[in-house]
Amino acid sequence: MISSKQTRQLLEIDKIIAKFYSKNIRSEIGKTYVRDIKPLTNIEALKDWQALYREFERYIDVKGDFPWDDRLMPIGDLLEAGKSQGVLFGEELLPFKCMLGLAVRIKELSGELAREGYGKLGEMARQFADFGDEVKAMSVVDEDGRLYDSASVKLAEIRNELDVAKRQARSIGQKIISDQSLSSKLQDQVIAMRNGRYVLLVKKDLAPSFPGIFVDYSSSGNSVYMEPHALVTMNNKIAMLLEDERREERRICQKLTEMLLSRERAILKAQDLIGQIDLMWGIYYFLQANDWTLPEMEEKSSFYLNNAHHPLLEPKAVPIDVHCGRNFKALVITGPNTGGKTVALKTVGLCVYLAWCGLPIPAREGSRIGQFSSLEADIGDEQSIEQNLSTFSGHVKRIIDMLAQADDRSLFLIDELGAGTDPEEGAALGIAILETFLKKGSLVLATTHHNSIKRYALLTQNVETASVDFDPETLQPKYKLLLGVPGKSNALLIAKRLGMPDEVLEIAKRELKGSDTSMEDLLERLRAKLSALEEKEKELANETANLKAAKRELERQLSGIEERRERILAEAERRAKKIVKEAQESAKLLLKELSKTHNLADAHRTFAKMREQTDKILDDIEREEATRIESKSSIAEGRIPRVGDKVKILGTNATGIVESVDNEKATIQSGPIKVDVSLKKIRVIEESDKKEGQSIKINIERPQNVPSSIMIRGMRVSEAMPLVETYLDKAFRAGYREVTIIHGRGEGILRQEVHALCRRLPYVEDFRLGGPGEGGYGVTIVRFVNKGGS
Repeated sequence: MISSKQTRQLLEIDKIIAKFYSKNIRSEIGKTYVRDIKPLTNIEALKDWQALYREFERYIDVKGDFPWDDRLMPIGDLLEAGKSQGVLFGEELLPFKCMLGLAVRIKELSGELAREGYGKLGEMARQFADFGDEVKAMSVVDEDGRLYDSASVKLAEIRNELDVAKRQARSIGQKIISDQSLSSKLQDQVIAMRNGRYVLLVKKDLAPSFPGIFVDYSSSGNSVYMEPHALVTMNNKIAMLLEDERREERRICQKLTEMLLSRERAILKAQDLIGQIDLMWGIYYFLQANDWTLPEMEEKSSFYLNNAHHPLLEPKAVPIDVHCGRNFKALVITGPNTGGKTVALKTVGLCVYLAWCGLPIPAREGSRIGQFSSLEADIGDEQSIEQNLSTFSGHVKRIIDMLAQADDRSLFLIDELGAGTDPEEGAALGIAILETFLKKGSLVLATTHHNSIKRYALLTQNVETASVDFDPETLQPKYKLLLGVPGKSNALLIAKRLGMPDEVLEIAKRELKGSDTSMEDLLERLRAKLSALEEKEKELANETANLKAAKRELERQLSGIEERRERILAEAERRAKKIVKEAQESAKLLLKELSKTHNLADAHRTFAKMREQTDKILDDIEREEATRIESKSSIAEGRIPRVGDKVKILGTNATGIVESVDNEKATIQSGPIKVDVSLKKIRVIEESDKKEGQSIKINIERPQNVPSSIMIRGMRVSEAMPLVETYLDKAFRAGYREVTIIHGRGEGILRQEVHALCRRLPYVEDFRLGGPGEGGYGVTIVRFVNKGGS
């Protein structure tokens, strides 16, 4: 879908993106990506993006996290600097190391993603280029952007010589300080560094008699820095070695820069993919906190918005239900000024624009957006000063441009159709414009005050009317949109409420044609009835939407719980079999030892009895495992897999396509190999239901008396980790931003398990080892995500 820069400005898209999307995105790369986002080119690309996001959402629900690096920053400007300067130095290279390292981790995950049913995520991960060599080369840069000594043999030799020279210089300086004849002339008994040379601080009045060279005054001016003659030779050597170090570092950095520039296109592609991943992360958490949705996309050029609102008017925005494209192609909105007509146009425009960018829209579940080739708007009192056009001329030129690009998949939004000129001519021109758009098959939403256009909309096929509701008692707009009834201007009513003399109003009424007056009365009665009906319809629609949302959210949660349960059971069975087999192996060794010193026949009988018992345990475990797997098969649900079905081989991560079915077995093509599998061990993969766009907000009472730290030092992993997981859950719900887990230093087993748990929990933002004064390696500081979203 194409849309002009002017339409983007009129709909305030950039302001909405900055206010509502950017705050949930973690990196400048992601924020730049969403800030520059444009509508996708076709409906297939848009559907693919939504499917990719749904997989990402399911992955986060089940796994809790996706590979990430909080140190990421944009590298476009750095690449340009590298091209212009020819070299990037340590701190400038560090962002590349972080980004390429993350790219390698994500690409390595692609196979696992595909095996576990996240095909589109796996396909995205495979789009990262292979940066293995680059990551290895960049490993010479440390976490502060400094080159390691091992960056080259020559650099290691230079730095080693430099260390020796510095030690010798400090030794010479210490001897001078210890010299009784010279120490009395010193201001401080300290060796200092000035301009890259070792110096001593000498009293100002004694400096002329000190054997050395003046270097600088102290900050107070009461003493001077002198380079002793005894240090000149060593200082010269140090200066030369520092220059050698700088040259070697430059050579290494220049080589790394050339390597990066040679992969510029692949690196920029990686940055773009990382931006998409960060955007999906932001959308995931945005939808948890806001009553927005990813709309359903349909092939027909139409839209249906359920409880849509304009986000810049929150919390005062009044939701509207509005649609166009199914039963009619043009919608004419009428009603008094400041009643919400323009807001309705902008709400429709921004929802369609955001949806085509792949972003959530401010509407509820059930909203649908169709296929549009273009979206253009003419809203507000826009003038073209450069071309010296009047207000009316500016609007006419804009509409001429719309007519030139109109086709049967265009959507146009026109505010105050026919305004800005003589009422009769303006109304006639407005009707002609609507008629022309209808002939081209375009969708049009227009607002107007002209009765002629209202009558046209009432009497013309494929055109529908709507009005913004108005309270005649309070003279206040209700900002609700009523489809099917044109609105009144209410000019006479408003004038009367404001104190206009009756004799003036009577003359005005006589001037109105009788037909117009009767039509206004009829419209008022229709408006009142429709308003009441809409209230009831909205109540029913809200209840239905809430029930659907709750159902889908529960289904999603149950799916995640079931998947985790299956993994836990499978792991438990695997460990149990391993323990039994280890016991059998130990028994064999014991038998071997016993046979050397005891009766061999008795030893074999003892072993046979033990083997019989352990075999029975193994058989029981394998039967339970087989029963659990078979209960998940399609056969257990009464469905026989057919040729062409995509299936999952239960008990493994493998998937494949059924090539043939024979009695109780199926032949499955899984990657490059074919396997015969029992029908009791395969399950047909169904298309995932679309997730409920509306998030379910559950109010949970905050736990009381939760401490800011937990002590698990000395505990076994099996008893410590359940306590830690329960504690972190309570601490997060209690409102803590940061807590401490005290696990001790030991062998690091508890620390590793705590860190693994933190990576899985979706409400943990980050974690780190304690710093100085915090407990060091013996504690982990856990930081939670901000529930307020700020």
